[in-house]
Amino acid sequence: MWSRYSQLWSQQPPQSSETVYRDLLGTRIQSLGSRQLEKVKIDCSFLPDSKWGVLGDSPPGDPAWLLYLQLQFSEPDSCKLENTAVGLTFEKAHRSTMHPPCESKLGPILTAHYGPSGVSKGQLVHHRRPATVGLIGRNADNQPLLYAQTWPVDGDASGFHRRVEWTIKEPYPEHQMILHQERMRMGLVITHDRDPFLIKVRIEGKLQGRQGWFKFSSSTEPSSKNLHVRVSPSDNDLTPLDNTAKELNNNMTALLLRHTRDIPNRLEPPGWHGLERQRIQCPPPVSRPPSLQTLPGARETYTVGWVCALPVELAAAKSMLDTIHHSLPTPPRDQNNYTFGSIGPHNIVIVCLPAGVYGIGSAATVATQMTTTFPSIRISLMVGIGGGVPGTADDIRLGDVVVSKPQSSLGGVLQYDHGKAIADGKFKVTGVLNKPPLALLQTISKLQAEHMVTGSKMTGYVAEMLTRYQGMQAFAYPGQQHDFLFKSEYDHPGSSPTCEECDAAQQIHRRPRDQESPKVHYGIIASASQVMKHGRTRDRISREHGVICFEMEAAGLMDSFPCLVIRGICDYADTHKNDIWHKYAAATAAAYAKEFLSMTPVRSVKLTPAFQSYKDGIKTDLSA
Repeated sequence: MWSRYSQLWSQQPPQSSETVYRDLLGTRIQSLGSRQLEKVKIDCSFLPDSKWGVLGDSPPGDPAWLLYLQLQFSEPDSCKLENTAVGLTFEKAHRSTMHPPCESKLGPILTAHYGPSGVSKGQLVHHRRPATVGLIGRNADNQPLLYAQTWPVDGDASGFHRRVEWTIKEPYPEHQMILHQERMRMGLVITHDRDPFLIKVRIEGKLQGRQGWFKFSSSTEPSSKNLHVRVSPSDNDLTPLDNTAKELNNNMTALLLRHTRDIPNRLEPPGWHGLERQRIQCPPPVSRPPSLQTLPGARETYTVGWVCALPVELAAAKSMLDTIHHSLPTPPRDQNNYTFGSIGPHNIVIVCLPAGVYGIGSAATVATQMTTTFPSIRISLMVGIGGGVPGTADDIRLGDVVVSKPQSSLGGVLQYDHGKAIADGKFKVTGVLNKPPLALLQTISKLQAEHMVTGSKMTGYVAEMLTRYQGMQAFAYPGQQHDFLFKSEYDHPGSSPTCEECDAAQQIHRRPRDQESPKVHYGIIASASQVMKHGRTRDRISREHGVICFEMEAAGLMDSFPCLVIRGICDYADTHKNDIWHKYAAATAAAYAKEFLSMTPVRSVKLTPAFQSYKDGIKTDLSA
């Protein structure tokens, strides 16, 4: 777990007035080191999507930490950085004296996994680790734009590498390619023991037109000359980090160079022989799965079921797995085709409905076969795309995520085509479907609170997917300019696949969002075997039952396969439906599912009854 004003440490003040200690808050972006010189500021911040886990093939593996950092440059046009170097030192913390002694136990040790480790003229370069420090003065004609290195700390007799430094020294300061970006992302992996350790940041740099480097300590407060950030390692996270670590340098470099392609052509440095933006070759993201391991166990080891309806939803689901497992043999009568993997400590089995056979009945059949083949499934998710209800207090937009949540007498999902005809030709919906297991509802509460404090990780998970899988670039965010909303009484003209020919006077203009990150909404999801694509009917059902989303499968699952329904909004359930948002909506829904499972404790899953106990569930008639 993360240290949050740790109770393990003495509250006595530091013995040295020159040293200040601060605990790392692992649930939010936190500045580790920052300094301003005139109008130029450099900040090195911890990113909360860092991960605890293990390295090594032999179980249980060595405790490890995948640390993501963000380096941010703030500089006006009149005052620019020419080059900079940012270094991190990891030191063992001593419990009694609160001082980081040189002679320590194992402590934190830098591995060979860090990145970006070298960029030269838009391409990844490889460097041998230098035996000595001081490569800043290399010839500008052959020096990389960025390179990284590690080495031991002075006075540490162990010889382990505990210091890492990234140096950005661009050969043509007036045509900056990296420093121009304002920010870049870095990553590294360390192994450690179970005791807390300290991080110290050192930043130095040079302004254009100035002589010499400016240097400063890691303090974000002017009064603190030497600030250490204290970290308490997680003691129970067994997430395998090997494959992520091996791909770290390429993925960090790809992320960096992808941004350099957006730099205007006028910034092309002399001597590049007319190199155009299009020719900057970004190393291709690693296209292989995150991991392909031997099966972790028999069918009984899979406790999470994940159901999706469309191939695009299955692709998004598979891309979010931390580890992909080999297939298992299934009984002859089970016609499902499963995908196996894990997210964190949870083993997951994923199934997709047969192509072209959708709706409540198909979902019920697939789920029944799944629970029969995998009797140990205890929680399940229905993840995919759906139609959102606009104009409500939730302000639902395309790409947002809607999650089923019980309200009043409803369990979170309403089957709006199940009921009876009454007087005046009206239709009354009857019956209440089961609500999700308590373990899922408890995680919803925790995740809602976490999002209020630190925000969602969905955008980060989608970005990671796009970096890892080159063929999934179509799953990227389409942009607010493609999010059209029309009045409910205005139907789409003709058979045009887009809304370019629609009457602009019928469009509802909404205030653009400040950020592209999807929002999460919780409430009632309406389900039926037919597609909802009529604005006025959508609005009527929403008013009567408080519905905020429409879909086609969940009602077939809730009684025999109680699950949490997660829908990425791809349209507004009206006649203006199109496919532009399908892939991104599938990705955001899968990203929420990953974040949700990452926050679900294993003990909560074990305490949840297996789905066999739901086989005899029936709907409750409310007609009386």
